[in-house]
Amino acid sequence: LDHEPLSKDLKQVISRSKSIGIDKLLTICTTIKGYDDILKIIELDPMIYGTFGIHPHESSNDILEKKEIIEKFKQSRKIIGIGETGLDFYYNNSKKNDQLKSFKMHIEASIDLGVPLIVHSRNAEEETFNILKSYDKENLKIIMHCFTGSYEFAEKLFKYNTFFSASGIITFNNSLELQNTFKKIPLERLLIETD
Repeated sequence: LDHEPLSKDLKQVISRSKSIGIDKLLTICTTIKGYDDILKIIELDPMIYGTFGIHPHESSNDILEKKEIIEKFKQSRKIIGIGETGLDFYYNNSKKNDQLKSFKMHIEASIDLGVPLIVHSRNAEEETFNILKSYDKENLKIIMHCFTGSYEFAEKLFKYNTFFSASGIITFNNSLELQNTFKKIPLERLLIETD
């Protein structure tokens, strides 16, 4: 909700959402700067909640330790998750080591807080899975944000209390493979989102 075109018409977005029966909206944080906007947006209406996190594209610019992530999260009772975080080795807008460190800090903050982790993974299935697997004994709650991965990757993540969000990317790219992946994922593990 902090990005255009939605940010330019928030009153209308809220009104339309309510008129079609949506009870809750979640706006996902991707930068420290954007978090200030999210803190304002979540106060516009009781139905709006937010998250705090640094997108992998920004992990070389917005470098945070676990303690700082937890402090940001605690700024509002309406912040209910950690992320968007993860790995993106397709665009590589941030250094690989910065992405890896940031992802781990977000995971650990999520575990400490007992809240869901919103994960981005692009061209990084093996690395993403291996990192999440290394926290196997922890109580992870994972949402794979705008999931574009393979069914094999999704299936490996089932044991980690993982949900998968489907967005317009499924039809935008006209990806038959991705559409088939979502047909195989159990309905109780699917979330629908707009982007």
